Amino acid sequence: MLTTWSIARSPGRGAIVRHKLRTLPRKLLSLAAKLLSIVILKLAICIAPAVGAVRLRCGRPRTLWGVTPILTLQLKARADRALGFRSISLVYVTYVVTSRFDLNLQQPYVLALKSGLGLAFQRLVLAWALVRYDVFHFFADRGLLESTERLQINSEELAALRRARKRVYIYAYGADVRTRLATLALGRWNFCVDCTEPPKYCTCHDADAQRYVSELSKSVTALVSLGDMLAYMPAAKHINYWPLDMDRFNAVFPETPSGPLRIAHAPNHTHFKGSKYLERTIDRLKVQGYDIEYCKIQGVPNSEVLALFAKSDIVADQFIGGAYGYTALEAMALGKPVLSFVRSPDLVEAPEECPIINATPDELEQAVLWVIRNRDSLRKIGEQGRRYVERWHGISAIAARLGQLYRDTANFPPHVVDRIRSQQEQEEARRNSIPLVRNWQHPFQIARQPASEGLSALAGTTP
Repeated sequence: MLTTWSIARSPGRGAIVRHKLRTLPRKLLSLAAKLLSIVILKLAICIAPAVGAVRLRCGRPRTLWGVTPILTLQLKARADRALGFRSISLVYVTYVVTSRFDLNLQQPYVLALKSGLGLAFQRLVLAWALVRYDVFHFFADRGLLESTERLQINSEELAALRRARKRVYIYAYGADVRTRLATLALGRWNFCVDCTEPPKYCTCHDADAQRYVSELSKSVTALVSLGDMLAYMPAAKHINYWPLDMDRFNAVFPETPSGPLRIAHAPNHTHFKGSKYLERTIDRLKVQGYDIEYCKIQGVPNSEVLALFAKSDIVADQFIGGAYGYTALEAMALGKPVLSFVRSPDLVEAPEECPIINATPDELEQAVLWVIRNRDSLRKIGEQGRRYVERWHGISAIAARLGQLYRDTANFPPHVVDRIRSQQEQEEARRNSIPLVRNWQHPFQIARQPASEGLSALAGTTP
């Protein structure tokens, strides 16, 4: 038997030296960029308080919203502009859902990463932001500097914001604060019930997350939360901060019932939205002879999702988390009834006005049956949904709530507070000018959800 030996030759000393010489300019550039960015950041920290004080005396605070590319980020910046602030949204990357942000730094950031200058680039962005902006709004998973910890804001950045005397608000969107034990304690239906890969999607580890949230609360102006995220940030301010640009939505109310009931569903992660329970319910009802057309869409731009919703009779949101998502608000803006699960009226703005058809997976079949048997009611439910989001979720409505947050926590000069108060008064007048729809009520309202054992009987009734 012959054996073949392959002997790898070690590079000669000359080759090693030549390689080091070739990489030396890049290493020197990286070192120089690192040192320069540190110096510039320290300089920005020193001058930022004085620059910001001058701006506030002039009554023109500037706010920055970043960096997680949430769909509503630039709308929140618009809400601040409605208060008279100069505000922008800033991101380093975008998702497929949208790329609409005021300042998208994806291209220069990618180039910096390829050159090994990513952190230096981010330090320069932070230095620029410290001098230019007075109020910083971040989600809990990231800031302007890359973090050394998963789903956390860099401690160096938090320290810089403190030393520069910035007002800092930290928000939650879900996965950035959601932990396993706290979620399981919510009851039978929760986001962990069908999770296949903890901790892939969320923070998960309760002790670590609680420690992080505790540290945040000591470092920032305020923590802000809503919906199901309140369970993980109990000391946070409760403010509904999901705004809608109502000009983007032309209502298409359900038509006179004919043909199959068209149900649309647009989950980002099906196991977090309870999609399988919805689909099992639809399959069972189809077997019983009910005519249902089901369309699910994923991983496409937001415009395609809205186009699907416009063609539907009803939109299915989510069924295990216990709070409706942004999908529900968009569907209501389009005049569509929404099927979802909301754990408590306390999680909803003006629950007595909210027309969501509320159902857990255990109650889905009864709820869908009621919809099938009462399709004449869907138009009024859709009309009330449109009025509901016009009253409570437009940009000016979110601006008024952010204005109250500032009044409570920001310690702005009196003339800035007066401008905020004026906007809030205008917003209250605007909201009161929008009438509610009459006779839209149904048995599955969030504000008066009946006991689960009574739902079977209700499925066959009319309002």
